[in-house]
Amino acid sequence: MYLTPDQKAKGRASFLRIAGGGVDAVTIKAGASTPHSEIGAPLRMGVVGVGSQGSTLLGHCLGLRDVIQVEAICDVNPVHRAQADQLVADAKSSPVRQYEDWQEMADKEQLEAVIVATPLWTHADITVGFLDTRVHVLCEKMMAYDIPSCERMADAVLRNRRLLEIGYPRFYEPLYQSVYRNIVQAKLLGDIHFVRLHTHRNNSWRRAESSPSAGFNPQRWGYPTWDALANWRMYRRSSQGLVGELGSHQTSLAEWYLGSTAQSVYGTGGIFCYKDGREVNDHIYMTYRHPGGCTVELSVILSNAYGGLYEEFTGSKGTLIVSDIEGGMLFLHDDESVATEDSYPLTLQPWSPDWNLAFRNEIASFCSAVRRGTPLLCGPQRALASAKSALAGNSAVASRERVEIGTPAST
Repeated sequence: MYLTPDQKAKGRASFLRIAGGGVDAVTIKAGASTPHSEIGAPLRMGVVGVGSQGSTLLGHCLGLRDVIQVEAICDVNPVHRAQADQLVADAKSSPVRQYEDWQEMADKEQLEAVIVATPLWTHADITVGFLDTRVHVLCEKMMAYDIPSCERMADAVLRNRRLLEIGYPRFYEPLYQSVYRNIVQAKLLGDIHFVRLHTHRNNSWRRAESSPSAGFNPQRWGYPTWDALANWRMYRRSSQGLVGELGSHQTSLAEWYLGSTAQSVYGTGGIFCYKDGREVNDHIYMTYRHPGGCTVELSVILSNAYGGLYEEFTGSKGTLIVSDIEGGMLFLHDDESVATEDSYPLTLQPWSPDWNLAFRNEIASFCSAVRRGTPLLCGPQRALASAKSALAGNSAVASRERVEIGTPAST
């Protein structure tokens, strides 16, 4: 993005006027939380995997005590369990039972729902295991390591008549929801023929985490070494790399806004920067072709943070940009829609994504779906379509050839 300060200010003003209805971002976010008053009795919840992401979700569960009672946590790492126990104590919540084996937790606990925030390659076994014990599941993204595993999860949902939500927080973030309602559904951008998805960081993605003890044996849990467990995102056996952990957030958003899934994908990438023994790429570039002649470009790199994280939708009538740095900006071709100093103040703060609110809404909405039957926003079929696109992208990078994804499907 190369925009002057004046262009940015006018783009933000137009965005807030249309996407926000002329209300400031703070007011919009305050009114966007999922209502709790009619959900009902607190859901008996467990959390499997309380590392970095799982502890974040646990913290939000503890803050939603009017709709959630956390009963148990599980993690193979005793340090993570101890940290989670401290989170519970700090929240002045009732003590929780601890497990290192999710199967023991499933056998002993009388839970209504669990959150699964474990390494990708374990998603299917844990999710299906809990669904088969008649427990609803909110599972972190991606859905699973491969398509057969995703299909196992979807089959278990139907077999057990339980709910499965996959954790893509953009579906629950007020900014993205408002954009969808007021800009995308309203067709203000016209026909969208180009989308740019951009996640750029300047770090190795490697975690410097020590083994919990000299005698800790990661092989018990399927990892040959401690590093294979601590940095599971780096290795092909357990991870689908940058597209699975980062890029699929944005490709799923594009599928939502475009109302379609990709037909084919080209890709390139490699391990260009961090020669540290990792097996997954530190740079990926994927070009998806959607129905109707729309091209979606995904760029995820770890060597330069310029531009940060943003999505850009370019249509025949205007351009939409959502950035974690610059906030939301809207540029319409219709002169009458352009914000001016006279029509709208240009000094408002940028409206940027609020991930904490997104996570809280995601969890509360999942509780509402369990208790009241309200719709899920990223259930098995939508998540399966997203996984197919991501995995096809990895195949395209590996083969340096176009990969066909399948018959386009509405999402």
